[in-house]
Amino acid sequence: MTALPGVFTMSFDCEGLWGPSSLTPSLRQQITQENLIAAYRGLRDVLDQHELRATFAFVGAFVLSPEEARQQSEWFESISGQPWPRTREFLDALAQGQTSGWLSPECFEIIRSAGVHELGTHGFQHIALQDHALTRADFERELSLATKVGRLKNFTPRTLVFPRNQVGFVETLAPAGINGYREYLGQRRLNLVLPESLQARWDSLAALGREVKLWQKPQPHSSVLANGPSTIAIPSGYFLNWRVGLRRRIPTKLSIARWSRMLAHAARHGGMVHLWSHPHNFITGTRQSEFFGEILRQAATWVRRGDLLNLTQEEYSRCCAKPTMSKSPALNAA
Repeated sequence: MTALPGVFTMSFDCEGLWGPSSLTPSLRQQITQENLIAAYRGLRDVLDQHELRATFAFVGAFVLSPEEARQQSEWFESISGQPWPRTREFLDALAQGQTSGWLSPECFEIIRSAGVHELGTHGFQHIALQDHALTRADFERELSLATKVGRLKNFTPRTLVFPRNQVGFVETLAPAGINGYREYLGQRRLNLVLPESLQARWDSLAALGREVKLWQKPQPHSSVLANGPSTIAIPSGYFLNWRVGLRRRIPTKLSIARWSRMLAHAARHGGMVHLWSHPHNFITGTRQSEFFGEILRQAATWVRRGDLLNLTQEEYSRCCAKPTMSKSPALNAA
């Protein structure tokens, strides 16, 4: 087990319209270019205000411009030569010049221009392993395309957030240059045989139950094998309550208390507090930014005291790969 002190990590699944599959039409209509840009600017600004860093894992296709997408049309084919269902929807939108929500290099640049956040990958087309019955060859192609997007946009993704948190084919990550991936909370999704709609409903109910667990503790740090190259399984963390529908009925004071207890426990006893969300949740969630800002305020207080380390996924993966780490201010700038 790596001798890391308490760590606070944030990761955001940056996907625009590539990801949401269970949104109501009214919520989906709110994911526009204008609203996305406002959400990404808001996240950048509040993180800057509290001097905290995060990982933004981008769907590769999402960061392309319409012209780049047209120039790289072969990227949107599967190995069989047929595009995936969500990709067909995108290609229809592209043909009609209606790419708002699908393509936003502007959102990518908002985060890159901050100069302090990690730019990770969330796959190329947000193709979930179980939902789409991906083969290893399909998955390796998605990784390859994410790398090509990185070269096109001049960045190198080093950590992966699996689409819909469906973890698999982990042995292919290190050869592709991926040092760490966000683990799935609970049983790996590939072992389940539920339709996507039922799986999404089950996940929502499970997440709702976790949201009221005030006794939730930080997760233990990752352990790595001593021999050979490995990709770090970054503790999965917990989803920031997305305040829509039934979730909106959970009092913000209750949610803040839950995160406050986890942060305090990690600061005093160690472990990982990993908060994850989607930038588009800040478009549709009621008082989402206000709620998030209070959690950041508390986390930043612990970080300034030197009791918590604020690490991106990539920094955490590098630290876990080292034999020993200590609670040191120098590590917080790793």
